[in-house]
Amino acid sequence: MFEIPAVHAAMLVGAVGAVVPMWRAHGTDCRVRIAHGAMAVSMVAMMIPGAPAGIHLLAGAVLIALAVFVTGETMHRRTAVPCAVDLTAMGVLLLLAPTSAPAPVASASGPAPSGHHHGGAGISTGWLPLLVLVCWALLTLNLFRSTPRRERRAGVKTAAAGSALMILGMAPMAV
Repeated sequence: MFEIPAVHAAMLVGAVGAVVPMWRAHGTDCRVRIAHGAMAVSMVAMMIPGAPAGIHLLAGAVLIALAVFVTGETMHRRTAVPCAVDLTAMGVLLLLAPTSAPAPVASASGPAPSGHHHGGAGISTGWLPLLVLVCWALLTLNLFRSTPRRERRAGVKTAAAGSALMILGMAPMAV
């Protein structure tokens, strides 16, 4: 999808961030583990050269569906809610990501069109991906800060660190 080495590095950081919460997943619901695995797979899938052009649309839809799955009946607030926030934000950013299309060519009627266009459906979303990224970061910070200090065990800190890495990994989708 993206061919710039710095973007690949950022996406790799995001994939690592998706699996970081699984390292301290003692007592974590299986649904959360499945969701984190799916986030890592979607980040890696964006780095595969020659991947189908609309793979990010499928990945975004799956991640949003997993957000609903994670917040099922047996949800634990400290693990499921931050995971659902990550899933939803990443899914929306993937749906808003630019579609891979052949480079426009100049024609006899004028030069090739240029510009930066987002939108999986071929629409220009402008600043919306950046807004999603900023809201994701603020929600992550709020969820971490709203956890009482005595309850901030390693798992909560690890989940927040993983979210921060995923936010950094998804930043190329927003700019």
